[in-house]
Amino acid sequence: MNPYSNPRVLRRQLRLIREGKQSAIYLFYILGGLFGGIAPVVATFVSKIIIDVVQTSRDTDQLLWSVLIVVSVAIVSYGVSILFANMLYSWSMKLRMIEFQRTARLYHDVDFAKIEDPKFEDRFNSGFRAMQNDGEGFQANYTNLYTIISEAVSILLFIAVLALYRPWIAVVCLASTLLSSVGNILYARYFHRREADRSRSFRQADYFNQKLCDFAYGKDIRVFGLRKYLLDRYRTKSLNYVRVIHDIFQREFRYGFFGFFALLLQDSLCYALIVAGYFQGTLSLSLVSLYLTVLVSFTTILRSFVDHVGTMQKDLKLTGSYFRMMDTEYVVEKKCGRDALPPDTPVEIVFDHVWFRYPNTEKYVLQDLSFTIHAGEKLAIVGVNGAGKSTIVKLISGLYRPERGTIRINGIPQSEFDRESYYRMFSTVFQDFEIYPCSLLENVCGTETDEKAVERAKLCLNTVGLQEKIQELPQGYDSIASKVIDEAGIDLSGGQKQKVAIARALYKNGNVVILDEPTAALDALAEAEIYQSFDTLIRAKTAIYISHRLSSTRFCDHIAFFGENGLEEYGSHDELMDLHGKYCAMFETQGKYYQEGATCHA
Repeated sequence: MNPYSNPRVLRRQLRLIREGKQSAIYLFYILGGLFGGIAPVVATFVSKIIIDVVQTSRDTDQLLWSVLIVVSVAIVSYGVSILFANMLYSWSMKLRMIEFQRTARLYHDVDFAKIEDPKFEDRFNSGFRAMQNDGEGFQANYTNLYTIISEAVSILLFIAVLALYRPWIAVVCLASTLLSSVGNILYARYFHRREADRSRSFRQADYFNQKLCDFAYGKDIRVFGLRKYLLDRYRTKSLNYVRVIHDIFQREFRYGFFGFFALLLQDSLCYALIVAGYFQGTLSLSLVSLYLTVLVSFTTILRSFVDHVGTMQKDLKLTGSYFRMMDTEYVVEKKCGRDALPPDTPVEIVFDHVWFRYPNTEKYVLQDLSFTIHAGEKLAIVGVNGAGKSTIVKLISGLYRPERGTIRINGIPQSEFDRESYYRMFSTVFQDFEIYPCSLLENVCGTETDEKAVERAKLCLNTVGLQEKIQELPQGYDSIASKVIDEAGIDLSGGQKQKVAIARALYKNGNVVILDEPTAALDALAEAEIYQSFDTLIRAKTAIYISHRLSSTRFCDHIAFFGENGLEEYGSHDELMDLHGKYCAMFETQGKYYQEGATCHA
């Protein structure tokens, strides 16, 4: 049986109530459903009581007391129902927040290669949609169930009232409702089938929308005249999204029209039976009023019940996609394997016939790559764009795994390490680093707030050249590094952000230090200063530097030059200069601008 069928998804959500220690929700369903179901039924008797009193007696007190009692019962029932509904909303939101934390953990535990896979992103977005808000998916199932229980109680009571006169009226209403339910179920299935299309088209349209509205892209859009291109692309992708939504709503309209036709036939037949009863003398005027009121209320609640069941069908399928995503074993890395090497252990990295290509691509970025980075060695990786330099960093850092071949850390295959433990061995600054809207210190040391950690974080910030800037700030090291969260925050330049990211890597104190072109926004002198500071601080640690500025490679022990055919040259700076190859030519070209003493003459 399908473990993600709607009944099984609902049972799973009900089990989560107990697991999340929110068992009072079960009581809300019982009492709230009972009172919520009674209230609309009691309210239908008001008109009958008034007509009976008017026809049989002119006792105003009796009329007032009768109406007061019925209305009071209805009001109390409604009040209790609303009270429990509000409490259920709050408690079910807690369950969604608990589940949302699981989703966040999964996203950070998932194999990084999956994150950059568009197919996985569509699948994740489709599943994550169940957790995004309170009106759709996971939390909506809890509140919809409460409403459905209340309406089911009302339906049963209305059937009992109608059965006292004509059981067939209840049968006709139920048959009409069943036909409408079939339409809603078919619509829910269609909606589920188109969810992948909706998610993909929305992702594509939203990408261009964000770029058009993101101030960070404003300069490029203006200077390079990209507005028309981006607008055209956004218009195309938006139209694709609109087409999908149009198809979905068109199908909803068709099934809705079918339900409306069934309702029309039902009302015509039922009203005719009730009115005929009055003229045949089997129903008094007060009973006619009662049954007409009951019929209207019964029909309204039946339609609402069908709508809620249909909505819940859709939300359960959405939640089923979420549970399927959470249960997929290959997505989440298992926490097992070797622990990280001790922090002071020198690390040797060996690439042994490594092959790698990105998900959903045919071309290999790296083919049969073999080389060694010795323990304590400083290696510069340079070369042409697209040669795989950043890919090597992702492989070494453990964000990707080779398709073939092996990467060894001190002779141990990379795959034998626990993934989270493995990350601890690397202090990496990537090209696309992030600075978070918290204090400068927190950006470096995170949640470690003891005195020793704070002092070491300050030292790292000073080491990368931010001491003078920080001293000018009113809040110093506690200054918030963004205005997004706090208006009193500061706006850092691109170079200053890079320095904060580098200070974070220094603070981590991993076995291996990797700089993946983090100094691109700095001038050559600032870059050289930071690299020299790194050279002093990391001491005997293994270090890997990627930079377009070849002047920063001279203090490295070895240089790996990557070209279109992979690793083409390997050796020290002097050795590669003596080869008079591509590295030498590139170094000489750059030397014309900011380097003296280039002696290569190819």
